[in-house]
Amino acid sequence: MVYFITSGSIALFVPNAKNDTTEGLAVGLIGHEGAIGLQFALGLGSGNMQYVVQSAGFAYAIGALKFQTLIKRNPQMLLTISRHLWTMYQDVSKFASISLTQDIKSRLIYWLQLSNLRCHPNELYMTHTFLSKMLGVRRASITIAARELKLEGLIDYIRGHIRILDSKALDQILEFKVGSIP
Repeated sequence: MVYFITSGSIALFVPNAKNDTTEGLAVGLIGHEGAIGLQFALGLGSGNMQYVVQSAGFAYAIGALKFQTLIKRNPQMLLTISRHLWTMYQDVSKFASISLTQDIKSRLIYWLQLSNLRCHPNELYMTHTFLSKMLGVRRASITIAARELKLEGLIDYIRGHIRILDSKALDQILEFKVGSIP
């Protein structure tokens, strides 16, 4: 199946072991701007990524074979698909770079900003445990970084509800360290 996301978000997760969603690293996030499962419509396999729902939402779905038929009828669709896949590639490579070179606080900021950008919620619904799984770090590390951001007045959170209070200040921290968010 190919899913065209209209609301919510899906994390692109690479597990440490096949079929394990408990340990690994999120390398991207697809929201209302994107689609998942395009590789099946292109005749490719599932690869090494898994999809993990970060924020519940809605999507239009179409069978991969039916979508292949649509692509054959309208080859211009391949250009749109290619653009989307290139954007995903850019996001994955940027997040991989951040995961390798930046501290946990910067990684958390990037993920929160990306989540806010992809979902457009007033409030993000993610626990420290979920964030630690996505960022491939210990839960305690997320708690420490989130507390710093809360004390700086940049975010507020309580029991899995996160509100970004100063998105511009978070962007400025990232620009200083890693460049702007895509």
